Amino acid sequence: MNEAYAAAISNGKGVKQEIDMTPSPQYDNWQDLETLCCVERRQETDNAVTLVLKPTKSLAVSYLPGQFLVLNVPINGQSHSRAYSLCSAPQIDHELAVTVKRVDGGLVSNWLLDHFHVGDELAALPPAGAFVLPTDYSAKNILLCSAGSGITPMMSMARWLIAHQPDVNIHFMHSARHADDLIFKDALLAMTAQHAQFHFYPIFRNLTDAFTCYQGRINPALFDQLITDLTDTQVFMCGPEDYMETIEGFLRDRQFPMEFSHKESFTPSALTMSTPADTQTSFAISVPQFGADTEIAAHQTILDALESMQLPIIAACRSGICGSCKCKVTKGQAENISDMPGPLTEEEQQEGFILACSSRANSDLELEI
Repeated sequence: MNEAYAAAISNGKGVKQEIDMTPSPQYDNWQDLETLCCVERRQETDNAVTLVLKPTKSLAVSYLPGQFLVLNVPINGQSHSRAYSLCSAPQIDHELAVTVKRVDGGLVSNWLLDHFHVGDELAALPPAGAFVLPTDYSAKNILLCSAGSGITPMMSMARWLIAHQPDVNIHFMHSARHADDLIFKDALLAMTAQHAQFHFYPIFRNLTDAFTCYQGRINPALFDQLITDLTDTQVFMCGPEDYMETIEGFLRDRQFPMEFSHKESFTPSALTMSTPADTQTSFAISVPQFGADTEIAAHQTILDALESMQLPIIAACRSGICGSCKCKVTKGQAENISDMPGPLTEEEQQEGFILACSSRANSDLELEI
């Protein structure tokens, strides 16, 4: 990341205003898969790249800090969908941006790093997700806690707050192995130097002499040392599940009201599936709009059945979190098998909407997708 980009990404104008979510009449609504073109690649670390994406046609693009994109990536003749948090900030950046980190065995992430370059195109669903910074954020303080690539939605939130709500004190705690693994390093250091309300606490297993940091894993003593006051604070966290559980433990130890804590995760382990007592039972499942039908076993997810019929269902997280596989039960009953709070509203659930990846059939089903 060069110095010019670091300055641009940290620039705040100190103007408080709400995001206008009303589509402009001269733009098409973004409601389904649309084509995005890569207009820039930024090498953040040795194994992480930010992809800057621009729609190939005029679209009404609106999103909130913290939301994600579901990218549809063609690999060897097959489409694979994955959710990536946006690191760009609404009303600040002209294009959308996601940061992709190389992971062992990561089919899509590794393909994007190795094969997706400026000028290449892929399809994406409109920005989505319930892990968001509200535009009417009113607490005096905010605590952002992240580890690894969980830093990406936090960058969007922090930059939006600096630009639009400069009275909010931002405490940004991030854990990584060492300084070379710190995504957005130049931008974060620039934000620290230029904005008095921004407080950055990098925590590394290995110390660096390049800038102030803290050594080791996050622990109760270090947490209490860095975050001395949680009054009038909301907490947002993103990272591996065990990391977020650790932070939640620190908050409970401080008697923090947990209704003011929010977390984001795309780890498949978040989906807990119990085995039905009767594993031999099967149900009929049909999707009239495609003239498709099959049978689904009691232990299978509805997503398994839809994919077996080769229907155009997108499943990015496959763990009941992102909401990309939302569909509607028009006849029959299905049960949610995830213990994680999902993106569906209570109204959507009452109308029969489910997430195919985290639902099983309790009877014969008829669906709309």
